[in-house]
Amino acid sequence: MIKFFRKIRQRLLSENKTGQYLKYAIGEIILVVIGILIALQINNWNEQSKERKKEEAFLKEINLDFKSNKAQLDSIIDFNRVNFNACKKVLNAIGNFNLKNPEVNESNSHFTDSIKNYYPLIWRNKSFNPKNGAVEALLNSSSFDLIKNDTLRRSLISWKDVLGDYLEEEEFAINFLFNEYQPWRRANFDPDLTDDPQYATAFFSKTHRNFINQRTGDLANNLTTVEEEGVVRMINEIIRLTEPKGED
Repeated sequence: MIKFFRKIRQRLLSENKTGQYLKYAIGEIILVVIGILIALQINNWNEQSKERKKEEAFLKEINLDFKSNKAQLDSIIDFNRVNFNACKKVLNAIGNFNLKNPEVNESNSHFTDSIKNYYPLIWRNKSFNPKNGAVEALLNSSSFDLIKNDTLRRSLISWKDVLGDYLEEEEFAINFLFNEYQPWRRANFDPDLTDDPQYATAFFSKTHRNFINQRTGDLANNLTTVEEEGVVRMINEIIRLTEPKGED
């Protein structure tokens, strides 16, 4: 092709057709420029295609992680709700016990049954351990610029802070459970209800009731914080924004 153009230029020059030669040269330059622009555009399309594929790969990983996070958090919320209700039932049962009149308690055996059934639920614990690998990898690399949706970008940036606020409440509750209640429990009674007078004294003590009240408040805080801090809402939003195209 280059030889072909060269021959044309040489023929025009040899025939003294300077005007035509200039027009042809200009036309040739324009064709070269157009060719370069087309090549650049094709290269740009290829780069954009590669970036879209990379973005889709990240979105897929984030979507899978947050669907897993949602399932885990929903389970924890249900778990804490059961434990919270157990706290209220046990406190009610303890409040209706009459230590000075055993006959009253015998006629209200359902209170004893309530304590036996619900007391073990109070002190159970399940912590939220979300998958953050894909988000961390994205935020800590230049690939974050691949995410085009501004709302999603803001949500991913805010996720760590929103999560941290909730995990602080969880940590507070766990510290109370293992650093305050458990040592006292081990020092005062075995986990199973018995007829040991010393056990009964500890079980119905003001200290023990305060521990149960504290646990009730901690569980309530966990349940309200996960909603108030927007953890559930943000997880749902990130799942929605990272859904593969064509899916609901």
